[in-house]
Amino acid sequence: MRKILLIFFLIMTLGWLSSCEIESSSKGNLYGFWHLVSIDSLYSDTPQGNVDYSQKLLFWAFQVHLVELMDQNQEHSPIVCRFDREGDSLFFDMPYYLDRAAGDPPVTELERMNYYGLNSMTPRMLIESLSQNKLVIKTDVVRLRFRKL
Repeated sequence: MRKILLIFFLIMTLGWLSSCEIESSSKGNLYGFWHLVSIDSLYSDTPQGNVDYSQKLLFWAFQVHLVELMDQNQEHSPIVCRFDREGDSLFFDMPYYLDRAAGDPPVTELERMNYYGLNSMTPRMLIESLSQNKLVIKTDVVRLRFRKL
């Protein structure tokens, strides 16, 4: 009986450890808490131009298949989106306000997404560079620069 329990415990432990490795390996350095430091317009005729956010407290937190966009200045509601990473591309969809009391309603105003640097409700972003402490992603319209905390 002890041998059976020991074998069962070992199999469960190995399965648990391998499932964690498989799930976390595809995102690499992307996981974590990122401070949005700037939004650069890729077109000179864009009204917002280049915006320095280094003194603002805007953060993106990546974990598994979710990203939380949060404003610690509390000027805007936090947003949660699903995301997938395929190679050097990030795909975002299903944005919701993080408001449990209201049932986490879906985001319907594009202006709310614009505040966090997203110019679409379901953007595709290209990862230009990703290191342990810096991230640069872009769309056809904007480039976002982050510093990892």
